[in-house]
Amino acid sequence: MILLLALIPIEAGSRDGLAIWDSRCEECHGDPVIFAGKYLWDIEGRLQGRHHVENLALFMRNHYTPDHEIETINNMLLTHANSPLRFKDECGGCHGDAKEFVEKSIWVRGSGITGLQTGMDISEYLLTHQELQPEDVAFYQKLFARIAGKPLP
Repeated sequence: MILLLALIPIEAGSRDGLAIWDSRCEECHGDPVIFAGKYLWDIEGRLQGRHHVENLALFMRNHYTPDHEIETINNMLLTHANSPLRFKDECGGCHGDAKEFVEKSIWVRGSGITGLQTGMDISEYLLTHQELQPEDVAFYQKLFARIAGKPLP
């Protein structure tokens, strides 16, 4: 019975790209931000890679990605293509490796993230840290939660 449930397609858009990546791609390809930064390009809003440059969706379709998840994965990877590894570039000088930082400094619970040293909600603290903007704070909240293995809703 459980096997049959696993074969039922999930409605398109019902899972985010990171959840799909974590369940289908991460074992072989690692972190999607690093993967996209190394191997993919955003060419005028279109995701391109080394394989099937003209039709990356075809490559994904032939590479274990179900049709109903291709657009979601594509959009998630597109947001990370051509982008630097932000934490390393913006924070690594003071805070080192992102995974190590999260393990030592962050507590992710439910829908909240707290700094262990300050006891403050991360969103409040980051707005006062290094002139970060609200979109930067949202990015780092999602990153920290994902690293902690507790993606935010």
